[in-house]
Amino acid sequence: MWQRKQTIYLFLVALLMIAASVYAVIVVLQILGGLIAGLSTANIFQYKNRKKQMTVCTLGILLLVLWVAYFCYDHFYMHGGATRYPLYAMLPIVSIILFWMAKKGIKHDDDLVRSADRLR
Repeated sequence: MWQRKQTIYLFLVALLMIAASVYAVIVVLQILGGLIAGLSTANIFQYKNRKKQMTVCTLGILLLVLWVAYFCYDHFYMHGGATRYPLYAMLPIVSIILFWMAKKGIKHDDDLVRSADRLR
């Protein structure tokens, strides 16, 4: 399970979103970050069902886009915008990239298994 690179990516997403949830001052972002971290952690243990893992990665990307959109809305419209952004605001963007890389790795594994099944 841990030898797959996408497992490391999903674990990093969980760590980054826990950090983002801890430092976020907006309750909605804390809840959404915790949900994404839990989703990523649960996705690690679904390694036997690659199709479900890819679906959960897509859902995680959509939730992260929602996180970023809500942060932008709150930051620009509710507080008048600012020229400086906190570090925790960049963590979901890195998490989107990591989720995408994990999905790509899962897809590669799925293709590899399917090609091995064809040879039998």
